[in-house]
Amino acid sequence: MGLFSQRNDEENTWAALPGEPRGPRDAADVLDAAPDVDPLAVGLGAQYTSVVFPVAPPAPEAAEASDAAPKDPVEPDPHVLGPGLLPTPFTADEIRDAARGGKTIRILVEEPDGTTVHRVNRFRDLDDERATLERWTSGPTGIVQGEIASSRVTWRELQGHATFRAEQTTLSSEALELPIGRVDCLRYEVRDSADAEPDVFWFATGIPGCPFASNRRRMRACSAPPS
Repeated sequence: MGLFSQRNDEENTWAALPGEPRGPRDAADVLDAAPDVDPLAVGLGAQYTSVVFPVAPPAPEAAEASDAAPKDPVEPDPHVLGPGLLPTPFTADEIRDAARGGKTIRILVEEPDGTTVHRVNRFRDLDDERATLERWTSGPTGIVQGEIASSRVTWRELQGHATFRAEQTTLSSEALELPIGRVDCLRYEVRDSADAEPDVFWFATGIPGCPFASNRRRMRACSAPPS
């Protein structure tokens, strides 16, 4: 006899899905008839109202970088000629503009032995890039002593004469009483070491060019009129 048996009133459906029994059904085996339901009564046909949740716009910094306008590059300071250097008192353009038409500078130099000489600088043949610089010394009467040195220099080279390393230099402002009157100056105090005697240079803020005074050889400006 096989593992499975089949009743005579069943068809050969042992491998099919379960179905309703073919014989008479007892009342307990039958569900009550489902009541008629109005879909509107349970909300299936109801009207709904949308709810809006406000969302703040993105912050400006969250915008796409590609959408931002490019920033202008920062222009380098023309007073600074290199890393580790203090700003020079004047730019090359300021020195050039102050010397247009030619300029003569007379500087009184007091030597350690008490003698004095006048050092003279004179500009000639100026253009946008350079000038001819003539230099000589003279006595109190203005008579030239020795030879007149002449060289072609650029305005950038003259600016470079006033470069000082930041780690060795203290920069401040000071007013001096000079033969040409009271002069507002930038004061550069330079020390080779912490215990060294400083070299001090004063540059007149209103007259671009060489230092107007120095503690080195007691140099003081006598005059700087354009000529």
